[in-house]
Amino acid sequence: MSARDRETAEALVRLAASLDGAVLGLGTAAVAVASWVKYLAVSGQLRLVASATTASIADAHSLLSGDGAEPRIAAVRGYVRAHDKFFRAPFSGEAGVVTKHTQMCLFTEWRGIFGWTFDLHALLFRSWKEQIVTSFRSVPFVLVSTELGNPTGVVHINVDKADQPLPLTTVFHKLIPLETTPYTLFQTIIGNGYPIALLDEEKILPIGKKITAIGLCQAKDAESVEITSCPEIPFFLSELTKDEMQAQLASRARILFWGSIALGTLSVCLVGHAIYRGWTRIKLRREARHARQMFEEAEDAIHRDDSSDDDEIGDGQLCVVCLRKRRRAAFIPCGHLVCCSECALTIERTPHPLCPMCRQDIRYMMRVYDS
Repeated sequence: MSARDRETAEALVRLAASLDGAVLGLGTAAVAVASWVKYLAVSGQLRLVASATTASIADAHSLLSGDGAEPRIAAVRGYVRAHDKFFRAPFSGEAGVVTKHTQMCLFTEWRGIFGWTFDLHALLFRSWKEQIVTSFRSVPFVLVSTELGNPTGVVHINVDKADQPLPLTTVFHKLIPLETTPYTLFQTIIGNGYPIALLDEEKILPIGKKITAIGLCQAKDAESVEITSCPEIPFFLSELTKDEMQAQLASRARILFWGSIALGTLSVCLVGHAIYRGWTRIKLRREARHARQMFEEAEDAIHRDDSSDDDEIGDGQLCVVCLRKRRRAAFIPCGHLVCCSECALTIERTPHPLCPMCRQDIRYMMRVYDS
């Protein structure tokens, strides 16, 4: 772990432990609330996927009743086939209906010769570090019931407004080293990362791949239907079946549910502990203030008592600090009677009062009277 990361971790630990763990408890409560919100969202997505009507390619048109029927959520599974034309990947030569070409700059971590304790690179070069050049192209395609031969029916797929991830296959992957430049040297000196390579990737949705399409089903023309993405569902085109999608969402919902319950319980315990510790501290300070007031009110009488019996004090009754006056003040909570009033007041007013005998923390002191 670098020095910067260690300092950051130590600062976070001190912040979490502040106020007797109240900050940690409130942070845990915020995470629990966020987990519960995600659980509600995933539960809604699970209900939508479960309510989707499953149909074969040939029976997809029967999902719509009458002309101008409202779109409904449906799930069909079939093989990808181009409608009119298709793409040919330039590097691999494979045929596909969707292509995605990505170029991403890779950086290596470097602390810099000046040893900055903060990330100058993140401030000055973050936008360039996160720059990813992506080109996305698609052609109209359909799902058919058979991989080869004449299909009994087709379902058109519209990916124009799809935000969900697509089941693309990587067909080209190359790492291109970058040459060093004066700008790279400048980054190396003041930053903690510099570019070393360019990652070039190409992914396609190949023809003949078996996938499941789940989304809004509506009529495209009199003989065919079209499926578009539904923003409320995290899936659109996937290699998973509908049952596998439900199982995945159900597992995530269970994890979020029990995680939010556990985090909520932990946050209640932490906040309750912080409240108890704070109330206990306030109570002790109140008792100490009351004892200090009583001690200061009797301070003049204590001085008169000490001056009147200075000649009659035995060796075992002398203050262990000044060795001149009688022991009159007991420290709480240890209970040691080892100091006179003046020395006890001096010790009690120090930033960190400790008992001279056992070195235990002193909350307050109490006047002791002889019978």
